[in-house]
Amino acid sequence: MMDRRILVVDDSPDVRRIVAWALREAGHSVLEAEDGAVALQILESGKADIDLVLTDIKMPRMDGVELGRRIVEGNRRVPVLYMSGDPGAADNPPAALLRKPFSMSLLVGVVARLLLGSPAGSVTD
Repeated sequence: MMDRRILVVDDSPDVRRIVAWALREAGHSVLEAEDGAVALQILESGKADIDLVLTDIKMPRMDGVELGRRIVEGNRRVPVLYMSGDPGAADNPPAALLRKPFSMSLLVGVVARLLLGSPAGSVTD
């Protein structure tokens, strides 16, 4: 069981709760943020070593694409896994993309691959 710290970023409390639960059940530590701005504060605080960021694409204040850009600009070597329920997001995915809705087993599998350094690409059930 890999005990890695994952930052889950989604403006929907229900989605955050369910995704965080599945990742905790898989043995990971999970921090949660309601948007990209809060997630960036967590990353910049340096108080928590984050192994992976799982972020929704469409959110208020700072969306997931901007968050991903800021992570790269900050020279953080943290993989970012995007998720989106927007059908248009799959046309030009920013990187690894989970299309909502997805199963928790798919989520856990894709996260495991990314944590091992393997590419995830655009995936769905």
